Amino acid sequence: MIRYYCSGFDVNNAFGHGLGDMFKTELKDTKSIVYVPGSPEKIEKAKTKYIPVFTNHFKNVGIEFDEINLITPDLTSDETKEMIAKASFVMLMGGDPFKQKEMCEKLGVLEELKRYNGIMVGFSAGAMLMSKYIIITPCSEEYPDFHIEEGLNFDGISIYPHNNTSEETYPDTLVVGDETYQKADLIRVAKEYGNFYLLQDNDTDISIIKSSNGNLEFYIENNGKIWEVSDEINLVSKNPCKKL
Repeated sequence: MIRYYCSGFDVNNAFGHGLGDMFKTELKDTKSIVYVPGSPEKIEKAKTKYIPVFTNHFKNVGIEFDEINLITPDLTSDETKEMIAKASFVMLMGGDPFKQKEMCEKLGVLEELKRYNGIMVGFSAGAMLMSKYIIITPCSEEYPDFHIEEGLNFDGISIYPHNNTSEETYPDTLVVGDETYQKADLIRVAKEYGNFYLLQDNDTDISIIKSSNGNLEFYIENNGKIWEVSDEINLVSKNPCKKL
């Protein structure tokens, strides 16, 4: 089984930096792709914007799926389970990982996702849902408190996306858009819940963690960074990152 934990993507060329070539090597067939939206509120945007965009990104690297499916709350549990079981590729999309988890729980498909044996990609919230823990630290008006829940725990690792910085040393305070991350808060979480990874996605600065049958590989593009949080925050160096 192969899983990709991603923060974000190059909006102009999501799979063209080498990721698409890996997909083509790994795909057993291209019969169907299943998209799991980041929350019920994200479904319409997934239909009208993101799925057409991803369809084009796949096509640009020579991948065209015969069938495209989107998980929605109006489907039955049996319908969603069958979609996932038969999928060639599953993408967990961005949004709110807690609402994404709740939607999947209501549909009864969390266990089906755990059993899935094909290629799975999680972007942002999707990567967080795939993690051992879904981690949110106080960073914005939307998220003023620590909020940590168990994720699907596919590979014993946890991901916190969008930690975008050009600095080589993680700053005490990092401001990204309307969110502010405190180094002390991240270390506090690591002390209680174990080490986890910060992923970056700044325009074309991409960072990805790949799990292939439990073996982790680290990939970056341009100025992408992967940080490991423990009692400090350090760039990943024990497993050097590969260029996409």
